[in-house]
Amino acid sequence: MVATRLTRTLLLAALFAATTPAMAQAAPPGSVLTLTLHAKNGTAAPRSVVLNCDPDSGTHPRAKAACESLRSAKGDFAALGQNHASAPCPLVLRPVVASAGGTWQGKPVKFTREFGNECEAAAKLGPVFDF
Repeated sequence: MVATRLTRTLLLAALFAATTPAMAQAAPPGSVLTLTLHAKNGTAAPRSVVLNCDPDSGTHPRAKAACESLRSAKGDFAALGQNHASAPCPLVLRPVVASAGGTWQGKPVKFTREFGNECEAAAKLGPVFDF
């Protein structure tokens, strides 16, 4: 009886030890990005949020929509260049710079792009920079 319990305990320990590295390797690489919008002329303070994907969270107010947009673009910020705006943006020149840094599915990300104003940035980059 004691030998049976000992055998079971040893088998369970061996099974746990064998599956732990496999479970660690199966975890998806992280996606953590810091997104910033700042006025090019420095008239307003920069705004930044943190976006975590898988699971979708962070300080971004629309984390789920932003992560879905990035997933559909396969993490390529240049592929976000579709027009998301439902209304035209005003023709007011207040240049802003949108930037992103961090990792997307374990790969380093560095993105910077200038827009005529915040409305144009949100229209071109969708929910990722809509904060």
